[in-house]
Amino acid sequence: MDAVDALLSQSVLKPGFQKNYKVPVNEKSSKIIKRNKKKEEAKTKGKGWFNLPATKLTDDVRHDLDLIRMRSALDTKRFYKKNETEAYPKYFQVGTVIDSPFESKAGRLTNKERKRTMVDELLADAEFKQTTKKRYKNILMANPKMASKIRKENRKMNKLKKKRK
Repeated sequence: MDAVDALLSQSVLKPGFQKNYKVPVNEKSSKIIKRNKKKEEAKTKGKGWFNLPATKLTDDVRHDLDLIRMRSALDTKRFYKKNETEAYPKYFQVGTVIDSPFESKAGRLTNKERKRTMVDELLADAEFKQTTKKRYKNILMANPKMASKIRKENRKMNKLKKKRK
């Protein structure tokens, strides 16, 4: 009797349905069920990708993705394939590399050297700063008209910064 009671609890027809003027209709149609199922499937990449969730794009994540896109500008001596799309990817994950306890401590980063994002790491890297300054100076030396425009813009920006303080 338990199986029958379980089926009756799921039934649309409840006791006393003869007194009703109409037979109750199932609330959700098959189209609505399919639409809801598609919305749920769009939230993840699918079973083939172990239900990888769609990542929310925060400012930090956007900056890191932009940095990855512009990696050819960071290292000009290395060739990188062109990006297929300009849009940000919908499904991706960002991870951190955890140092192995079996490696020597000399090869590891200290907590002070570790940064939260890739952009922060590059800004903290002295060698990277030095190479970008050299490249910037070379560009200015090659095109003096551009150099004067950039200086004017920098002066304007500095004035605005002083006013804000």
